[in-house]
Amino acid sequence: MDNFKRYEIRLIKSDEYEIVIYLADHLSEFANELGTLPRERKDVVALAKQIIGERYPNIKVTMVKVIIGGIAVTSLPLMGGDESSVQAATSTASTNQVSQDGSIYYQVNSGDTLWSVSRNFNTTVNNIKRANSLTSDILQLNQRLIIPKAFHKVEKGDYLTVLARDYRTTVNAIKEANRLTSDSIQLGQVLIIPVLIEGQTILQPTTSPPTQPTQTNTYTVVAGDTLYSIVQRFGTTLEAIRATNNLTTDLLTIGQTLTLPPNTPAPTAPIPEQVTRNYTVVGGDSLSVIAKRFGTTVEALRSANYLTTDLLKIGQVLVIPSRNTTTEIPAGANEQATPTAPSTYTVVAGDNLWNIAQRFGTTVALIRSTNNLGTDLLRIGQILNIPTRTNETQPTPSLEPNETKTPTPITNTEERYTFTYSVRSGDTLSVIAQRFGVSVDNIRSTNNLNSDILQVGQALTIPNGINAPAQTSENTLTYLTHTVVSGDNIWDLSVRYGIPQSELLRVNNLTITSMLTLGQRLKIPVHNIAVKPVVSEKHGEFLDWWTEAQYVFTIGKTVKVTDLATGKFFNITRTIGANHADSETPTINDTNIAKSIWGGYSWTPRAVILEIEGRKIAASMSFMPHDREYIANNGITGHFDVYFSNSTRHVDGKPDASHQAQVERAAGLR
Repeated sequence: MDNFKRYEIRLIKSDEYEIVIYLADHLSEFANELGTLPRERKDVVALAKQIIGERYPNIKVTMVKVIIGGIAVTSLPLMGGDESSVQAATSTASTNQVSQDGSIYYQVNSGDTLWSVSRNFNTTVNNIKRANSLTSDILQLNQRLIIPKAFHKVEKGDYLTVLARDYRTTVNAIKEANRLTSDSIQLGQVLIIPVLIEGQTILQPTTSPPTQPTQTNTYTVVAGDTLYSIVQRFGTTLEAIRATNNLTTDLLTIGQTLTLPPNTPAPTAPIPEQVTRNYTVVGGDSLSVIAKRFGTTVEALRSANYLTTDLLKIGQVLVIPSRNTTTEIPAGANEQATPTAPSTYTVVAGDNLWNIAQRFGTTVALIRSTNNLGTDLLRIGQILNIPTRTNETQPTPSLEPNETKTPTPITNTEERYTFTYSVRSGDTLSVIAQRFGVSVDNIRSTNNLNSDILQVGQALTIPNGINAPAQTSENTLTYLTHTVVSGDNIWDLSVRYGIPQSELLRVNNLTITSMLTLGQRLKIPVHNIAVKPVVSEKHGEFLDWWTEAQYVFTIGKTVKVTDLATGKFFNITRTIGANHADSETPTINDTNIAKSIWGGYSWTPRAVILEIEGRKIAASMSFMPHDREYIANNGITGHFDVYFSNSTRHVDGKPDASHQAQVERAAGLR
């Protein structure tokens, strides 16, 4: 083919590759025609097959990607056989997909609500309303809904075939969900990526749908109830319960009787009065950890939150039940409504002053004053003294005869600030507004929001809010001073303080040949790496090697590694490495587990999660021991490579595309 420049082979999955064809930069007209004219498609496919046949006959290549002027303009499937099969396969696929149009729709059944449907498909009410242009929460029997898997903003190099592959859906499903009449998409266009609905019979609506018997139940408010927790308990919506009861405020009173919306299931048994609180899930949490922390049980947590699985999401709000107030208290026991706070608490990933205060029934201001904090920034591993909350009632002083005294009300005030908040998984505008004591309208107007749809990591300005979280969205750099003592050297100090030797030399205007003197004062950089939001519980933080990851996974640190695909785990120790983390297994057992995952020794990179001091970090690892080693008797000779975002090779200082792809997979970005 004329104007062909070069090609390369890239790994797509463990056993599949794509061939990338680079054409001359001036072929803009060709770029516009490619993918619509059969002759041009056949020319590219023929060239790709020729290269594969001559150079790579023994690997599985399934896709051709065309790059013009540094931009990916199209991808074409390789179906095997002669070039005409590409057209035939495309035509057949299109025909088959048309027959599956109904599979992008969920048909509303009796008793369905937007909340229950969103829970079943692991999405949100707002996302379903956005995908279907709904203006209310009312559903009709047999109504067809598109269930969005994602909303994708088209970027350079995107095209329908690749989006269908990446999101595990079909081209025709995306076209149907977005009412597209061609495969052409525009930069910046937002596409609905639909969930494919399997196994549901689509009923045709009749002229007069059968009437459903209306079932109405009531519920009596108990201590700790909120409208939000009641909505969760009965699978309805805030709007429906407000409308049914003509509520003008969300404030509830103990003993208040609420009429539940029609066809809402009744509770199976009367709910005893109990004291509850809300808790927001953070990194490292599990039901057993939360149950132990609050003195309850896993089963009680499941029951209180109507959970059908033990999987939790960071940002998920749980109702924490305490023991029933009618439970018999052993003699001599001092039963309290709020679990007793520990005297100290060690900060873990995801913590901030607000959620710690909520967890232990105290206030941000009290934690600040008790610990003499000059900032709300917290460090993983930092130990905080937890103050006990001031009693809400004060002992009544003895009064003289005929003396009366008006009790002074105890007020609990919180300082208000305007601050920036980073959206976490599970957040909605109403949840955020309730957390920080502001209104949804104030958040909308302050941030000029045209929609209630939020993205994880989105920065919101919270106007005049309470419970301001620690501002951990940005990395910070501070310095401390080290006074040289006998035996100190630059390498040992760099390892001790977890910084590269080159950085320690640079900030102190030293070179590798510089000599240290007793009493010399060295400037030591301290990098505080902010905790980043994660895509889901199983994925890790996406950290840049040069500015973040090398300061989290420092030389000498031993961490747990989990293989994303198999779930198997073992330990590794970082022993050296500047461009990436050169690491070794600490024991023979760790080596054997790694060999079972890679099938022996292999340069093939795999997506892995490193657990480092309560944080989960996305990485890529190969398991081919080579060169220098530092750990003996571990079953291998040499070290292997662990890459993070933007890590580079030692041999040429360039990024490794196959490792980068696995890092992104571990972060849930592909």
